[in-house]
Amino acid sequence: MRRLPIILLLAVLSAQSATAKTIFVTPNGGGPGYAADGSLAAARTEAFSSATMRAVLPGDIVQLLLDTPDAAATLYRERVVLSQKRSGERAPVVIRGLGARTRIVGKSVDQVRDCPMPEDDAERSCGDLYAFLSSPRKPDLLTALVASPDSEIEEGPRSTRSRLAIPIGRAGRLADAACLDLDRVDSVVVEDLTFEDCWMTAIRAIGSRRIAFRRSLIIGGSYGLAARGQADHPSDQVIVEDVTWVQDASGFDRAKLTRDGPFRCRDGRATERGCPGVMWRSIPWGASHHGAYEHFNGALLGGTDLKGGIIFRRNTILAAFNGIRLKAASCDALPASELSPTTCPYNANLWIYENLFSYVRDNPVELEIWSTKVHIFGNRIHNAHAWFSFDNMGGGPVFVYGNRGWFDDIPAVARSPSAPGDAPCLRRPVPRNGTEEGFDPRLDRRFDYLKARWLPVGVEQVEASGRVVWMDPLELACDASIAGRVIKLALPPRGAAPDTFRYATHAPIYVFNNSWYLRSPVTGIGAAANLRHWNNAILFCKPDTPGYQPSLCKATPEVFNAARCGREFVRSDDLGRYFGAEGNIPLFDCFRWLPMDENGQDIPSLRSAFDHDVSNNGFPQAFAQIADFERHGRMADPGFRAPERGDFTLVRGAAAATSACLVSEAADGRLACVDAPAGRAFAGAVAPDGQLYGGPSSSGFRPPN
Repeated sequence: MRRLPIILLLAVLSAQSATAKTIFVTPNGGGPGYAADGSLAAARTEAFSSATMRAVLPGDIVQLLLDTPDAAATLYRERVVLSQKRSGERAPVVIRGLGARTRIVGKSVDQVRDCPMPEDDAERSCGDLYAFLSSPRKPDLLTALVASPDSEIEEGPRSTRSRLAIPIGRAGRLADAACLDLDRVDSVVVEDLTFEDCWMTAIRAIGSRRIAFRRSLIIGGSYGLAARGQADHPSDQVIVEDVTWVQDASGFDRAKLTRDGPFRCRDGRATERGCPGVMWRSIPWGASHHGAYEHFNGALLGGTDLKGGIIFRRNTILAAFNGIRLKAASCDALPASELSPTTCPYNANLWIYENLFSYVRDNPVELEIWSTKVHIFGNRIHNAHAWFSFDNMGGGPVFVYGNRGWFDDIPAVARSPSAPGDAPCLRRPVPRNGTEEGFDPRLDRRFDYLKARWLPVGVEQVEASGRVVWMDPLELACDASIAGRVIKLALPPRGAAPDTFRYATHAPIYVFNNSWYLRSPVTGIGAAANLRHWNNAILFCKPDTPGYQPSLCKATPEVFNAARCGREFVRSDDLGRYFGAEGNIPLFDCFRWLPMDENGQDIPSLRSAFDHDVSNNGFPQAFAQIADFERHGRMADPGFRAPERGDFTLVRGAAAATSACLVSEAADGRLACVDAPAGRAFAGAVAPDGQLYGGPSSSGFRPPN
């Protein structure tokens, strides 16, 4: 008798598996559906709709079909919601398309706003009274994805460079701003689809877990997948793989866009690295970050309060603002000293690898508030601003290795012969209040998506108290945020309360065995905080390097001003620009060696270590007396074959082909530079035999299946 409940349970599970089915759908249903080759796949189909999805069970496959046998593509225009699907046996619901032949089409930005920009300087509201009364005062983007419509979050002083992206919440204008909504779904696969103009996001996942998004093309949108966890419905095990996202398609021949490329530009060029559009070429950084083009401020994966097991691999991110952006929002109010894997169980076990990021206006990788056990490796980064952003991020360890990065262009202020594109940035500011600095009415105004209103020109936000916060004119200039850097760190902002600014105190940020061809500093506008920077091969552009262009290869700005570059920090009096022994591009810019606390006091316990790097410009003499700075660093050309084309294989006799440091993992998980026998170690991302560096040989560096 005791075995009967087990037998019954097995019978129930077997019955559930037996009932799994394929549901064939077309946009309207009722008629036949056709496979990619034009053959009849189903004599009768269901409509691809929320009503159809209510009948879907775990294990079912929802197969999108062509509605006519000779259709170049079938367009699916209805927003679809999959809600409250729980899978006890881990069998996923699969939503599958026919690649480029099945296109899910959303709303344009103008349709989401439904509120034309006013021609005068006045506020214009297009929202109803309910939306105005129930929505937060602060036009906060990604946080609105995590917060309920009537919540209001007050924040203390914080870095102006860490503002959030467009809200993808389910209130007001944003209620329908997703082509596919996943609401408390356990185990779902979305694959082989094309999403087009899904503003603000192709897929929105709230309180959902075990999500796999793969083998798809996304054209447009603030986000590809915008996901958040909830206290009662945590989110974990999120996979985004083999997805191509072209956010700003203005530089592309849209009719010829495919997932695998090559990509054809408007000027006829074909390239695997995409095409610069208006966001890269013409729009100031500030306008796309928090101005009239703020709808670009998203990412292929935007996540809030996602727990462990996040895999982001083999994706292609082109002409976008960010690549992946993860925020541990529920931990924002915790004192920095209380952050730990127990108090903040988010952004853990991240694997970001083998992606291509090209023409990324802000950050290919951005981790906020807290992250731990992060592997970032094997990525290619072409023409990006601040590559790895750990600004105000607690946690660690973070491992950055085997990546290759290069440039042949600069945003906003110049046109590159290799990718001409649109005209460079041009602003027409109107003076305000008798001052020389003014605002451009076309660029310097925000749309509040929660209250459905345009704010007056130059107003960044209206706080809960009613205080108006104005935009910083320096951030709106065409030459703002064009210098870039590889590693983005920061310092506490002016006015920050004690124990609020975060550094990676749990474990270091390890940056090792990467290959860079740079027109920008390695890091700047901050300090080196608990960094371990080993075995990196760095080529700064100058007249004798391949691909040299005078307009690109110079320090930006040309005249250093510590008070200006560090104006938001608690102090800036000792920030400096540090060149190597040669060259006119600094290794560090707007920089100090030690991090400091909210009172401006040094934190020696978070000192960093740089060693065994190879740089053609050498290293700053100002740090020669620091014991942990480049005792074994070498001033030499690393020996890249064709870095201006992204080829970092080594020529015969390359300096980077040898190193005295072998990065190894200790029993406690920490890394160390150990003496390497001859021929065992090298600098950079590519070994002398042409193999890409994959990290230490220990099991902790083996990526998940």
